[in-house]
Amino acid sequence: EDMCMVCSESLAAAPAIQIDCGHIFHYQCLHELLSRRWNGARITFGFAHCPICKLKINHVSLKSLTGPIWDLYEDVKNKALVRIEYMGLQNQEEITKPGKPFYNDPVGYAIDRLCYYMCSKCKKPYFGGERQCVVAATAPEDRFNPDELVCGGCIPGSSEQNCSKHGKDFLEYKCRYCCSVAVWFCFGTTHFCEPCHQDFSRLQNMPKQDLPVCPAGPKATKLAAGAECPLFIEHPPTGSILLGW
Repeated sequence: EDMCMVCSESLAAAPAIQIDCGHIFHYQCLHELLSRRWNGARITFGFAHCPICKLKINHVSLKSLTGPIWDLYEDVKNKALVRIEYMGLQNQEEITKPGKPFYNDPVGYAIDRLCYYMCSKCKKPYFGGERQCVVAATAPEDRFNPDELVCGGCIPGSSEQNCSKHGKDFLEYKCRYCCSVAVWFCFGTTHFCEPCHQDFSRLQNMPKQDLPVCPAGPKATKLAAGAECPLFIEHPPTGSILLGW
């Protein structure tokens, strides 16, 4: 007897639909899957792909859910492509060398490498650093306050800062405790990158004179002598508040 691969129950146990890729699931299972969206703070899209073949989930009865999801995907995709060009990553070996996972797939590379989060204020995705920079985060993915996810354009005082070319799309803030792009804005005063946010209690109790000078790695660690600042720009010292550029 055929089973729904979401709940592992018989397809005959509840109303089922055949999505565009040809696979069949319970309607309610897919509805709940799409309604929950991604796990954790970082925007991902694996939940919106068929559990069997990994093609996009699409069906006329789910359009009210899938439409906004794929609109969001297009927004993240376009921003990520601009970002990797801005960062000079568009010709990385992972994209240009045959046999590499993202050969001729700059979109897949950009979305895999870069982290985007949903602003709790404007409900738009914003850049929050590279994925390799957040692997040090140790807290469970479901332990976060969505209200603390705020993009640079919605930070208090950001109305005074604007880019004539990009508007507020590239307005970002530095983590208070290291040389990383901030993802979180907490307590109405403090910007954190992902790893520092997970270690905020210890960091907030560190005397300012004990904080490392630039270049500083996540969780207020001093990088090796001769290392470049991960932000590649001049900026105020670690421990300063509300640093935007």
